[in-house]
Amino acid sequence: MGSPKAARSKAGQGGIWRRRIGAPFAVVLVAAVLVLVVFTVQFAQGPDASSRFTSVHVEDSKLRGVPTDQGLETPDLSKQEGEGSDRNADPEESPDEAIIEQQQPPDETTEYSGKESASQVQEGEDGTVEAGSAPYTKCTPPSSTTVCDLSNPRFDICELCGDARTIGQSSTVMYVPQTETSDGEEWSIRAQSRKNLPWIKKVTVKSVNTSHAVPRCTSKHAMPAILFALGGLTSNVWHDFSDVLVPLFLTAREFDGDVQFLITNNQPWFSKKYATILSNLTRHKIIDFDSNDQVRCYPHVIVGLKSHRDLGIYPNLSPQNYTLMDFRLFVREAYGLPAARVGIPYRADRDDPDKKPRVMLIDRAKTRRFVNAAYVVQGLEWFGFEVVKVDQNQTDSSSLDEFARLVDSCDAIMGAHGAGLTNMVFLRSGSVVVHVVPYGVEFMADASYGAPARDMGLLHVEYSISPEESTLLEKYGRNHTVIKDPEAVRSGGGWDKVGEVYMSEQDIVLNMTRFGPSLLKAIDFIM
Repeated sequence: MGSPKAARSKAGQGGIWRRRIGAPFAVVLVAAVLVLVVFTVQFAQGPDASSRFTSVHVEDSKLRGVPTDQGLETPDLSKQEGEGSDRNADPEESPDEAIIEQQQPPDETTEYSGKESASQVQEGEDGTVEAGSAPYTKCTPPSSTTVCDLSNPRFDICELCGDARTIGQSSTVMYVPQTETSDGEEWSIRAQSRKNLPWIKKVTVKSVNTSHAVPRCTSKHAMPAILFALGGLTSNVWHDFSDVLVPLFLTAREFDGDVQFLITNNQPWFSKKYATILSNLTRHKIIDFDSNDQVRCYPHVIVGLKSHRDLGIYPNLSPQNYTLMDFRLFVREAYGLPAARVGIPYRADRDDPDKKPRVMLIDRAKTRRFVNAAYVVQGLEWFGFEVVKVDQNQTDSSSLDEFARLVDSCDAIMGAHGAGLTNMVFLRSGSVVVHVVPYGVEFMADASYGAPARDMGLLHVEYSISPEESTLLEKYGRNHTVIKDPEAVRSGGGWDKVGEVYMSEQDIVLNMTRFGPSLLKAIDFIM
């Protein structure tokens, strides 16, 4: 093996040799690494860098002043709120939804530089976003600065594609176009489907020149937002659906839940009552716009709600070709009711000799009531129906989830012309709507409930009562214009007079013999 001295001598010679060879090789290796780093930096700065590379987490980020997600605890919202809680119905915003930029207050302004466009950010776990994502592509900025359309007689609507900044406490949405040459414009609209209701708070939309000072974003979001108003004529279920829920479906459904709702004229009861529908239109937190003190930035904001007609949808006016049938099936799916292919309850058990078609009788609480309701129930049973009687107060106060299942269990719904018939949205395809029309309101019956029923895939039976079945006959007498010529009353006094007399002063004494053929028609539909 040789002496230790000889071994050390050989080792020394080997070390010298390795140093002679290793030094040039190390220089070449370092140079190659530097070239690779420079190439990587240059390439990452290209326009597609954000979509081709992922961010690198730096362990010593505290020394560098760069915040990262490592070592931070994300609050478990499901544990905080409890299972089954209504997250969307809460209008308050949690502090962790905001990204505070450079610790500046929300009302501080800065010259717009084009560097903080919401289209350049990426959504985080809390709904806010981080820099580095691909641009938002679900809308295209207009070639002109005109972003609001005020031409529709029913509604006004503004659509902002690009950099949109919502400022809740001032009821303002600011739009920063991408072009430097745009002229500032301003619109003031009521963000609901009935733009002529004077008590709905207006929202101001401003298209600003990019050289103007604009509020700095306190939170950025990668999803679009829809800003709309509650209030108006809501609290009447027909108006709830016709003025808000159907228009909201038309406006929001195309986003498949990836959209945030900002609500002005907030009505907390509405969000609570219709939480099931709202939570199936958005999976994000609902924001009370009027009380929110943030400058929330989005790549796409729609102010207002699209609307075609009362409780209706025109497929040719919807880019997605939505129908009222689509809306009814969406509502049924939201409440977990049987799928469209499932037949009406009676047909499911038609071989059962004791099975009867089931009708829900809605008796109104104040006006247009069935004075002889007990007699009506007996008549329905004589014709072979199983009767589920509910009154208007019950439809308003019950859990809507529970009430929807009750309606679904019926083959038909029957009631006098009024809001309670709107619950037909929970019926199955092929079910029947038996529509009792009070005296003097025949002109509006089909548009209000007949056409919507047919558009939903339901069958409609309309029965107009005679003067003898109206309490107006006893009140005014046979020779009064109210009885002799309802059209003259309507022509002279308009809707106000119709509402005052025929909608508010009238109750119904239903003649079951005269009504019988209409019931037989409904039974034929069910069979």
